[in-house]
Amino acid sequence: MLNITYDIVGSFLRPKEIKDARAQYNSGEISLPDLRTVEDVAIADLVAKQVQHGLSMVTDGEFRRRWWHLDWLKEFDGFTTQHLDKAGNHIELGYIDGKISYDPGRHHPEIEAYDFLASEASKYPGVTAKKCISGPNMILVDNYLQLGKQDLPDYNIDLLIDDIAAAYQAAIKDLYAHGCRYLQIDDTSWTYMIDSNFLAKIESMGFDKTTVLEWFRVVSTKALEGRPADMTIATHFCKGNFKGHHLFEGFYDSVAPVIAQVPYDGFYVEYDDERSGSFEPWAALRGTDATFVAGLISTKNSEMETVADIQRRFDEVRSIVGDNIALSPQCGFASVEEGNSIDEATQWNKIDLLVEAANALS
Repeated sequence: MLNITYDIVGSFLRPKEIKDARAQYNSGEISLPDLRTVEDVAIADLVAKQVQHGLSMVTDGEFRRRWWHLDWLKEFDGFTTQHLDKAGNHIELGYIDGKISYDPGRHHPEIEAYDFLASEASKYPGVTAKKCISGPNMILVDNYLQLGKQDLPDYNIDLLIDDIAAAYQAAIKDLYAHGCRYLQIDDTSWTYMIDSNFLAKIESMGFDKTTVLEWFRVVSTKALEGRPADMTIATHFCKGNFKGHHLFEGFYDSVAPVIAQVPYDGFYVEYDDERSGSFEPWAALRGTDATFVAGLISTKNSEMETVADIQRRFDEVRSIVGDNIALSPQCGFASVEEGNSIDEATQWNKIDLLVEAANALS
């Protein structure tokens, strides 16, 4: 069970000093340690601001990342990326180039990032450092369903699922050894499977929805096997968030019953507009120990929701899912380093609204 009344999803708008330093690093003007120093200062400031704005679980805003998912997936041996330029955007997609594994003995930038976040969070009594990582399904999505790479020398799908799951088990234990007790696994793969355009694409590759959903269910479930008993692990998914624009259309009805089978402690789900449909699919969680976290506040636009409207929709969630519910934004504020199409003042106003609305609901 995820014992919260409200929470954020994870990422924050990158401040100008990070954007400038990263540009300087990419052009060779400064070193990686120089970039890290700038990031450290910005992360320490971000943690302090989160606490000041009423958050008791804090993240590093993903300030060290370019992408919400690929920077984490690169921690696995046997996974790499290729770069594409599409419609004026610099795109990076991942693929499998060897045996997938996780080696806790080598240096991992994402573990280093957690260590720094935890050290900052420890300065504030009662504050928890939350680590956000991308989910195991994203390896399958990028390799099989985006790039169409089906002929893998080392693998059939069953062996691949086993290796991905084992790698995640090792990574989770490594994070735990570094003190992580609250892990959020972000995974948009499920919403690929509700979009008719994407489904047509994968069908042209010879895949079908039922089979792919079973891949996702199995690898997600196996990835959690052997997890420490006192480690809370939740998941978040939305319909994509690239510079504030969604990527997928459709309702959760056909995927929610499958997702709900995965033994997460909490499910953070996007519900910021009419594209999400009703809450009915999540009746599958009613009576379970899992917490449904309704993402009712949009991070994609500057329009401010009202406490009254949030209250109305939250009451609707309760009538369907039960009392084991919480409130959050529908996504982070910056799934990629460019960020969403809002400014920092709006970002913090949204956080204040989250806290105000949650306190009014409790």
